Amino acid sequence: MSAWAGALCIFGIYTVLYRENKCYRLFEHIFIGMYAGYTVYVTWAQVLKPKWWDPMTAEGQWFLIFDAIGGSMFYFIYSRKHAWISRVVFGLFMGFSAGGIFREYYETYFPQMGSSMKSFATSTGAITLGHVFSVIVFYVIFIAAMSYFFFSFEHKHPAVTSTAKAGRWFLMIGFGAMFGSTVMGRMTLFIGRLNYLINVWIKGTVLPEAHYPAFYIVVGVVLAVIAASVALYFSFRHPVKKTED
Repeated sequence: MSAWAGALCIFGIYTVLYRENKCYRLFEHIFIGMYAGYTVYVTWAQVLKPKWWDPMTAEGQWFLIFDAIGGSMFYFIYSRKHAWISRVVFGLFMGFSAGGIFREYYETYFPQMGSSMKSFATSTGAITLGHVFSVIVFYVIFIAAMSYFFFSFEHKHPAVTSTAKAGRWFLMIGFGAMFGSTVMGRMTLFIGRLNYLINVWIKGTVLPEAHYPAFYIVVGVVLAVIAASVALYFSFRHPVKKTED
């Protein structure tokens, strides 16, 4: 039964590929509601209960009750008369967050700045042609990309202009690789759902093993019919205009 429910949800969500419709909206709201409920359960089971309720009730750390008082102050944002109470705790947490973000920035980006200075020698101290070439390519791309963001003076000199233009191309290549990685992530999600439909839903509940070849033939025919229908739909919707001689 769970396999059928999962397959139904997948088909309902992917109806958005045609256009946004009520079926997609229904399953979208179901997913959001289930996710919200699961988030509440995870928050209690993995955060509040082991780190707050159990130490306070079983270990005698009674002072943790003040955490509940401070947390409840957030909900005064819904009161027009007492909204100032929520601002107090919001300001407190914003101060803590600012300090944590500064520390995180230091621990994340300062090592990256140090890693920008690469040695021509390997970690073992050897100097090889391949490693030297790799470091030179790194410095060329690094300097070109940094020169693109150097706005202390106008890029009038041909050397600066050419370097900044090359840096822009290197940045576009990097952004393209990031975009490709994002697309591959979406394709991974789609492949996972397709794998669920074939190996869990179809092989587990719909067809016995003896009917696998026939199933793939039917799927191929259905996909071919769908592709032909889409092609005919767009050809009739957007007919090719004949050019007058």
